[in-house]
Amino acid sequence: MNGYYGKILRVDLTTGTTEDMEIAPELYRKYLGGSGLAAKLFFDMGAWDTDPLGPDNPLMIMHGPLAGTTLPGCSRLEVCARSPLTGIWGESSMGGQVSPQFRATGYDGIIITGASEKPVYLYVTDEGVEIRDASHLWGKDAFETEELVTAETDKRARVMSIGQGGENMVKFAAIVNDKGSLAGRTGMGAVMGSKKLKAVAFRGKSKTPIADEEAYKAVRERCIFEIKTSITADGLHAFGSNVHMEMGMAISDVPVKNWREAQWEKGMDALSGVTVAEKIMTKTHACYGCPVACKRVVKIDAGPFAMEEGPGLEYEGAAGLGTLQRCDNLEAVSKANELTDRYGIDCISTGSTIAYATEAYERGLITKEDTGGLELGWNKPELLVKLVEMTAKREGFGDQLAEGSRALSKKYGGEEYAIHVKGLEAPMHDPRALWSMALTYGTGIRGACHVNDDNLMAELGNVSFKAVGVKGTKPQRREGKAAQTIAAQAWGQLAGSAVICLYAWWSMDGIEIFRDMVNAVTGAGYTKEELMDVGNRAWYTKRAIGNLCGARKADDMIPERILVPHLEGYTSNLAKVLFPMMSMTTRFKIRNQKIADSNKEMTRKFLLPHLFKVLTTVGKLLPWIGGTDLKKASIEELKSRFVDYDYMLEDYYRLRGFDERGIPRRDRLERLGLSDVADALEKL
Repeated sequence: MNGYYGKILRVDLTTGTTEDMEIAPELYRKYLGGSGLAAKLFFDMGAWDTDPLGPDNPLMIMHGPLAGTTLPGCSRLEVCARSPLTGIWGESSMGGQVSPQFRATGYDGIIITGASEKPVYLYVTDEGVEIRDASHLWGKDAFETEELVTAETDKRARVMSIGQGGENMVKFAAIVNDKGSLAGRTGMGAVMGSKKLKAVAFRGKSKTPIADEEAYKAVRERCIFEIKTSITADGLHAFGSNVHMEMGMAISDVPVKNWREAQWEKGMDALSGVTVAEKIMTKTHACYGCPVACKRVVKIDAGPFAMEEGPGLEYEGAAGLGTLQRCDNLEAVSKANELTDRYGIDCISTGSTIAYATEAYERGLITKEDTGGLELGWNKPELLVKLVEMTAKREGFGDQLAEGSRALSKKYGGEEYAIHVKGLEAPMHDPRALWSMALTYGTGIRGACHVNDDNLMAELGNVSFKAVGVKGTKPQRREGKAAQTIAAQAWGQLAGSAVICLYAWWSMDGIEIFRDMVNAVTGAGYTKEELMDVGNRAWYTKRAIGNLCGARKADDMIPERILVPHLEGYTSNLAKVLFPMMSMTTRFKIRNQKIADSNKEMTRKFLLPHLFKVLTTVGKLLPWIGGTDLKKASIEELKSRFVDYDYMLEDYYRLRGFDERGIPRRDRLERLGLSDVADALEKL
């Protein structure tokens, strides 16, 4: 079977047994693989009734037909289970180096159930599977664990493991590989910890069966050329995902002070990807076979936040642990980020939960007695680092932070300060700047998430859905956002099922090149329309799992704070300027390599490092576009700043075919061949 091995490894840690599970070819055709196939298998197991931290919750480690190949951006895998943080469908994507070795073992995935009485790790090869004792590894961080397991198995093995966060079942614990590549969201590390599974190591020699070698070579060359001429890829290579800090701050997309403040130029200057590159970066790093190489490696030689050469800030860490705390100490934020990686906890949920606690403390809802004497506050670098460690180890007040912002706000009050959807803390992009992100967060199948669809890049002007018949929308306008979101969600599901990195895909030529990649590997001959059905089939299956776990329309609401004007500062309209600028510079393809290189160099040296100043200067020249001083704004101006989420959600429900409870109707499901899903939902 081209693109697949046709089998999944099943492991029962309670009994210590393993077996191979054959997968019907039609399931690959309908779901591709990855998180889409995982959702189908999870549904068939009826696992929505399991305790997220109980032995029956299946932990699924999956790759798709593209994963582990030499196609750019295809070095990822998906980890899925019922989330202990949200209680609904949980999934998280992981890059790094582990996916190719996992693929080479001859399996399309692993389903792990049960729980061991003592710590163990799995060693999976193409010759067999071992469940090994990990008692000597328990208590060690993920970086140490990776080194030790590699030494015990094979120097060419690749390891995914949990640190203290997973061991202590922090509700947003992550899984780590390559000392800085994480399956960070929804608490998959806590599920591993609940099973006493410290690590999984892979070493294999099997080769992915390719359907059409000539087509594969041709599409690979095309992919590499697209990336080489892409300004998006070049910006990510030069400054990492934190390239967004400059443009994001200009358009009020970067959350500051727990989403209260509209802009903070000083914090941007201190924490941007440009500053990281200039001050502490030692080199770049790439996931397996990826020419984008967006990862940062940094080093801090001395001082209270000294750290050896290791993973550097990506945008979500810089914002979540930096601007969200109103902390402009680059070394402290970098150290806090390194600890979230080392201990294995999600930097987004960590930062968001600390920010909630800080505001609740400021307002008297949380007291020094609650915190064990700690005085919470904004821009406290030493305390920030301390709280990260306390959270991972569940020490003192960290034991409460480890439950996440939703649980904490229900205990202490101030739920309006806890910025989450369905229990998953919102990533660092503000719907008040990019309106469709409101729908992305509210209707996301795992909660507030920015990487399960392509709305972020569509709102910035980088991505178009015209190839699948969906018109583009205007910045900060409600019309068309629902249709755009549905298309964006289908594309996101394709990425998670195939499996491919969105950064690489965003640097290439949309759905057409994705189709050609999948067809070259599998020989399936998909059309664009068939692939959209695959994406929607996966999406509706995951939505149904959420419904079966208890989610309803009320859970699609998002916090008022990120729909109404900022409480402080000068809020920006400059998304209206950035959108056409990004559309012109990223979508227009320059086919001449020399001209493309010159264009990239100019953008890298002169535009990206100064994008905040460029955009704000335009705002001063065109004051009716630039923005608003919130202290001086008229009532009418403030009203125009409200994100019209109710309109967009109603339009979305209509187009999705939901009933008034937020549950998909039978006719919509049956069109996608999901009659069994419809049957289950009718019992609710």
